[in-house]
Amino acid sequence: MTGLLRLDNLVAGYGSLTVLKGLSLSVAKGEIVGLVGANGAGKSTLLNAISGVIPMRSGSILFDGENLGGRRAAAIARAGLRHVPEGRRVFAELSVEDNLRLGAYGTRNDGIEKRLPEIFEMFPRLVERRHQAAGTMSGGEQQMLAIGRALMAKPRLLMLDEPSMGLAPLVVAEIFRLIRSLRDDFGLGILLVEQNARAALRVSDRACVMALGRFELEGTGRELLRNPAVTQAFLGAVPRPV
Repeated sequence: MTGLLRLDNLVAGYGSLTVLKGLSLSVAKGEIVGLVGANGAGKSTLLNAISGVIPMRSGSILFDGENLGGRRAAAIARAGLRHVPEGRRVFAELSVEDNLRLGAYGTRNDGIEKRLPEIFEMFPRLVERRHQAAGTMSGGEQQMLAIGRALMAKPRLLMLDEPSMGLAPLVVAEIFRLIRSLRDDFGLGILLVEQNARAALRVSDRACVMALGRFELEGTGRELLRNPAVTQAFLGAVPRPV
């Protein structure tokens, strides 16, 4: 696997508050890296710093060897890094198709008509809802739309923030099957923030446990699933065979 995203001693925050306190991390092409931790650990802040939503204070963010420090969010997205934020944030009054088309904003227009059928093939349920207002769909359908919208630009790395939040168990299983497919079938690098720690660790090649803006534990997903400290803090049970 070749390196795609690399963070070195990243520091960032909001106003006078420093949230991220010197984080170093890498994500390779075709690799899922999971981030788990309690609320307030800094997981969403990390994604916001990488995608340019908030400025970094020090350290470096390299994407495919290029320094992203100081770039605007739109420029980072055009470079091939897409962020699916917590809460889905679809354009509720626009149709499913119009939401998808907006995902390709800034890319070549002649690629949109080719990309739409690819996304509809990946998400058959969205075909049925093609002309429906996005805000009238279920939470699971909106999550699929949010991911599909990000994929319209053919990114090389996808950052997902709480993709299973508020969804029924069967839909959660479908979302995680999709995440595996994006890695296995399309070779995407994926940085995954997820409160469902067990599901996140099962799907992740590597993972980090965050606390108070730092990485407290790192390892493969399987290693962290077996770690008693992780089990007691996030899984609520004795370690299971994995």
